[in-house]
Amino acid sequence: MKSSYIFLCLALLSAHGTGTAQMPDSIRLHIDSCLAVLKQHSLYAAGVHWKKTTKQVYARAKNARTKADTFEALKIAFEALGDKHASYYQYNDEYRLKNKALTGRYSDSIRKAWARGPRIDAIMLDSIAYLSVPYMGAFTQQQIEWYVNWLGDSLASLQRRQPTGWIIDLRLNGGGNIRPMLAGLAVFFPDGILSCFVDRNGHITDEATVYDGVLFIDDVKQTGTRSRLIPAANAKVAVLTGPGTASSGEILAAVFRERANTCLLGDSTAGLANATNGFVLNGGQTYFLLSTASIAGKNKKPLPESVQPQFFVREHESFDAIGKDAVVRKAAEWLRR
Repeated sequence: MKSSYIFLCLALLSAHGTGTAQMPDSIRLHIDSCLAVLKQHSLYAAGVHWKKTTKQVYARAKNARTKADTFEALKIAFEALGDKHASYYQYNDEYRLKNKALTGRYSDSIRKAWARGPRIDAIMLDSIAYLSVPYMGAFTQQQIEWYVNWLGDSLASLQRRQPTGWIIDLRLNGGGNIRPMLAGLAVFFPDGILSCFVDRNGHITDEATVYDGVLFIDDVKQTGTRSRLIPAANAKVAVLTGPGTASSGEILAAVFRERANTCLLGDSTAGLANATNGFVLNGGQTYFLLSTASIAGKNKKPLPESVQPQFFVREHESFDAIGKDAVVRKAAEWLRR
């Protein structure tokens, strides 16, 4: 009897070798649920040694008595993904990976221009139209429609001037919602596929196509502009990119890079050209925003996460005097050829 009792105790100790013997079941369930989300949905999950990572998470959480106590432990798994486009929130805590390689590329002029808030500059530089397309933080349908018309009205004001070429500046476009960007600029593209998302299993979603200057997503017609726009699928277009071009801004740059009669100038983009999705747990107190799919072009094959221009121009920006900007001048030279 005594030997059986000792054997049972040893078995229990062995079963909880990770140090979770005193952990409440609710905490263990919460950790397992969070790890399941990261493993099942992250674009980068295959690169994580999950057995080792799970052990580290539980070791860090061994004294957790509330779900809020698990934040630092779950950060271990979140960091293991290496997802610089992701963010993690739990109760009053939040975290995202530092990206010093990117933030170190931001110039003072980019930071200053961002500080003034998103805006569209639509001006003529002699016979060339200059249009800046900023971050578009649209979440509701009403917001999407507002952004589409903001962009469409600006585009129409330039089209009335009959420009000989176009400069579309994405250097301050840090992302947001891609739909109003594509819908507002759809007249620049011929009929056919623009882009789509491809998840880690090869499943394709959000296929963007253009027909007669109108954007469709998965064959569903998107909000068009109230302004009557002139078809510009054959127009000559110079697109400006840089480290401030991120996320949806990069997707827009990638779409233009596959367009005929187009040239990208400036610098490499941020390297965040993928699709993200949000996952809510714990009654809304835990939230993961994860990269879940790659961006693909016309051929539906994943594209690199950083968009490279055809011509690198790494001189100081001049957003307050755009006609003197080095990349703008280079773009104007290309358009006049």
